[in-house]
Amino acid sequence: MIGAALVGLAYFACAMLSVAYSRSNGGVAMVWGANAMLAARLHVLPVRKWHATLVAAGLASFLVTGCFGLGWAPAPALALVNLAESAVAALLVRHLTVQYWPSRMICWMLGYGLGIGLMVPLAGALIGAGVVAKLSGLAFGPNFGTWLVGHSLGMLVVLPPFAMLACKLRKEQPLLDEGRGLRAALLITAMVALSTAVFAQPARPLLLFPLLLVLFSATWANALVALALPMILATVGGFMTLHGYGPIALMTPVHGELGIVGGHMQFLQLYLAVVALSVLPLVAERERRQQRLHELARSEAHYRLLSDHASDVIMHLGCEGDVRYASPAIARLTGHAPGELAGTPLSRIVMPAYHEAVAGAWQAAIARPGHPVAVEYLGRCKSGDPHWLETHFRGIADEEGHVEGLVSVTRDIASRKRIEEDLAHAAMTDPLTGIPNRRAFFDMAGRLEAAENDGAPMTLALIDIDFFKQVNDRYGHGVGDEVLEVFGRTAQAVVRASDILARIGGEEFALLMPDTDIEGAQVVCRRLAVAVAGMGVETPQGIVRITVSMGLAAVAGCTDLALAAADTALYRAKSEGRARLRVAA
Repeated sequence: MIGAALVGLAYFACAMLSVAYSRSNGGVAMVWGANAMLAARLHVLPVRKWHATLVAAGLASFLVTGCFGLGWAPAPALALVNLAESAVAALLVRHLTVQYWPSRMICWMLGYGLGIGLMVPLAGALIGAGVVAKLSGLAFGPNFGTWLVGHSLGMLVVLPPFAMLACKLRKEQPLLDEGRGLRAALLITAMVALSTAVFAQPARPLLLFPLLLVLFSATWANALVALALPMILATVGGFMTLHGYGPIALMTPVHGELGIVGGHMQFLQLYLAVVALSVLPLVAERERRQQRLHELARSEAHYRLLSDHASDVIMHLGCEGDVRYASPAIARLTGHAPGELAGTPLSRIVMPAYHEAVAGAWQAAIARPGHPVAVEYLGRCKSGDPHWLETHFRGIADEEGHVEGLVSVTRDIASRKRIEEDLAHAAMTDPLTGIPNRRAFFDMAGRLEAAENDGAPMTLALIDIDFFKQVNDRYGHGVGDEVLEVFGRTAQAVVRASDILARIGGEEFALLMPDTDIEGAQVVCRRLAVAVAGMGVETPQGIVRITVSMGLAAVAGCTDLALAAADTALYRAKSEGRARLRVAA
């Protein structure tokens, strides 16, 4: 309640001064800042707490109009118009500040200038001038124009500094930046002195100088001070013009409905409007730039903190792949100190075989800024040793879409690659014998077919362990597994390094012999049969010995056909008594 009472007293004082000094020919006041002051206060209050402040300000408006203005008849209606104008302006300021200040300055300026500076006073002028014409008998036109200009000027000149002041007080922020108090005092003193000097002398039109000081303060001073200077200029200039001083008072008056003083005040209003509209965009843009600088400073601090303590390597690269910054983790990953890589190409830590792949990845990131592009490659440590790395590139573009460089995150994937290799090996290996499985056999056979080998001969052998079911039935599956395991080791020791031995079924194996004709393959197979016949597996029931049956077929461009032919030859070898080798017809 105390705050509402203080706002009511301030509104009363401001409105009384406006009525006492800026009325012309008994109409509405030509300068009206009371509504702007009230809107600044409402702007920082929750709407649910507006009622006390509105009641106090409404009572003040009613008393000023009744005691010093147009009389008691229009006082209630004009008080309601003033309150509505202030409330709408407060809501608009809050919306514009939340949505656009200071990141989208153009939207904020358009909303403020057109909405608060024009549309709100225009609506108030239509209603207010209509009330005055109806209840006081004064002409609608002059009062409409005077209300519109006076209230618009108040919203442009008074509302910005008061709104900023109210926000700082509510948030308990310092009104001035640390160490800027002397600068603010000098500027305020200079504006008071300059305004007084300009409006005190009648000889020279020096109105440009206060405008220059205001523009200078908009780029150099605290925003609150810069916005307060036009209000100081309006107060000093308005007071002295009303008393016949200054360059405006020298102008030839236009005799009309507003009178001589009214004509001078109209020109002063135009001058103050130019000053306000000149300083507002500069202050707004300066605030936007300062906020952007603060955000950049915070972002850089967070970026440095993360990059200095992250296990992954964070790098900033130029569009040509040159390293501009590398986080400390680069030393652990490659052995290079971060400073060693600055200014050098990223290819310095990439094995030559992967230069093209890495370059393609960062060029793709530049082509689509904002979209991550990943690449895996063998990195090169300072010692020259290869090391698996993965890098995610992301292009960085400015507000106009121009790519300024890239940010990359690089991590060690050696462990993952080892796991992938182990899984791939496990998927292609028979777990019991340790030799390739059926899938691996056909994969390798397909690759050999694709290579075509310039017509070089290739032979396929199918090998089956004789009477293996009887081994399982008599000695158990454990012994059977051991027999398979011993057979795998024995066969691997006998075949050549270029031959491909694989388990393709329970006790069935395949042997692919590249660059080998039927005669050469028979030699290999007979040597394998002798080695198998000589091996034995010890069990509690005695030593288990086995023999094998084999079918041979030449591979003539198609492994599947050769496999079918070898299978037919194997069937013939088994039907003829086993432990023998047969060649497909």
